[in-house]
Amino acid sequence: MIDASGLGHLKAVLFDLDGTLVDSLPTIAEAMAEAARLHGLDADPEEIIPRIGAPMDILVEELYGVSPEAADAVNDDYIRLYESTFIQRTPTLPGATALLEALRAAGLRLAVVTNKRDEGARLMTEVVGWTGMFEVVHGRDSGAPKPEPEAALAVLRKMGLEPSEAAFVGDTEFDMNCGRDAGLAAVIGLVGSRSAEHLRQHGATHLVHALDEVAPLLLGTGVTP
Repeated sequence: MIDASGLGHLKAVLFDLDGTLVDSLPTIAEAMAEAARLHGLDADPEEIIPRIGAPMDILVEELYGVSPEAADAVNDDYIRLYESTFIQRTPTLPGATALLEALRAAGLRLAVVTNKRDEGARLMTEVVGWTGMFEVVHGRDSGAPKPEPEAALAVLRKMGLEPSEAAFVGDTEFDMNCGRDAGLAAVIGLVGSRSAEHLRQHGATHLVHALDEVAPLLLGTGVTP
């Protein structure tokens, strides 16, 4: 067991968005599959879901073995389809809103670090009713995408904070690598799309299996396996 009492000094929490706070992986995969089919690619949403986390053009290159130019074309159609239709159907994950409200009430500052485009990230927060919830919403247009540590460090600079004053919460190796390499005080892995072992291997310092475990951990009132 890992004692959470050492996290009481934190001033901010950086969150991944897709698969961490919103249940967007199915709709992302459906939109990407539809976009891929427009370009003659045989696409199965179930094959896409385990790969979500990387920038989508890179995912297309790796999954279908196409050129960067072809991947960009698929990605353009994905963005159009996703932001016009699929994103509107995205629900929050259980406990997400309650978690964010509890952390804000405790005085913690919140930010999003996502590989969505900036506009897509902003739209997602509006769709689920979180306008104004986050001090910074940082998408891939604002700098290096995850897993680059700069994705987190750029947000911390905007907030005037040091890595030692923040935690990262995410569900993929891209999040864990980013938080670890940025030197954040805690890197919390949400087990689900990736296994606990996988998240540990990629930098998780703490693990949770549901969002209602995060506030007790961050506020020093609970432990995590």
